[in-house]
Amino acid sequence: MISVIGGDSLAKSAGRAKTAFPNEKTLGKRMWEARVMYAFLIPAVVCVIVFAYVPMVGVIMAFQNYHIIKGLWGSPFVGLKHFIKFLSDATFFNTVKNTLSISVLSIIIGFPLPIIFAILVFSIRDGLFKRVTQTISYLPHFVSWVVVASIVYKVLDTNTGIVNVIIRSMGNEAVPFMRDPGFFWGILITSSIWKTLGWNSILYLAALSAVPPEQYESAIVDGASGFQKLIYITLPGIAPTIGLMLIFTIGMLFNVSFDAVYNLRNPLLSATANTIDFYVYQEGVLNDKISFATAIGLAQSLVALALVTAANATSRRIRGYGAF
Repeated sequence: MISVIGGDSLAKSAGRAKTAFPNEKTLGKRMWEARVMYAFLIPAVVCVIVFAYVPMVGVIMAFQNYHIIKGLWGSPFVGLKHFIKFLSDATFFNTVKNTLSISVLSIIIGFPLPIIFAILVFSIRDGLFKRVTQTISYLPHFVSWVVVASIVYKVLDTNTGIVNVIIRSMGNEAVPFMRDPGFFWGILITSSIWKTLGWNSILYLAALSAVPPEQYESAIVDGASGFQKLIYITLPGIAPTIGLMLIFTIGMLFNVSFDAVYNLRNPLLSATANTIDFYVYQEGVLNDKISFATAIGLAQSLVALALVTAANATSRRIRGYGAF
């Protein structure tokens, strides 16, 4: 009797649940209704598969003595030979040192600047000045590194560059910036910050726009200063975005923009300008050591994955949330 009564109550509860959500639709129905929008995703999905996932088959070359005539399936298997080789190469470790040094300095100097710039722009009242400032700051992102490198070489030229003209006008000797390896890291980081500052601030501006304005109004009523609003409202409001970007940035510790290095370096700067990506290009393309370069690239990608995973786990442990 009890089981019958219990069964009846369960059945009635299920009936009430169905009537409470009469218009609930399955995932398949929702996808069918939005089929036109999903259709627009097809080209993007195809591009990702073709250019991101299909080429991953090529990592097999890292374990082969790849020969272009024998192909991917005909080249002899050599196991971890190439990994052992680059781990015992002093030149490779010099590129690792350069890459890590540039990346760490870029994080310390360059990571906070877009946040500061976004807060400054956000604090400007809407108007022509704000729009012009944003537009000018975004423009360098769309300038090719070829053009940027040409400008840098012109500005820092020993004889005619504006920087050395100013230095000589002050009674000092001209400085060969683009011939002294000691200046390369500073030049590369400064150029990268100038090129990406405005573009990288977009995400932070979007996060700032999502902070409820009522919080600022309440803070004004309570007599909070600008610094207090920054500490207690602005920064906590964009903290998830800052954490997300920091996780991805840490994952790029072993990556420095190849375009920037390739266009700014010259043989005189090789001691500090040779990074991992340039070393891969040099060995794989110029020296035709395709398998050796593939092994380095695979190791670099695995380290990046480990760094992102570790940074995400640390963020979850400290802040309670992560990127994934």
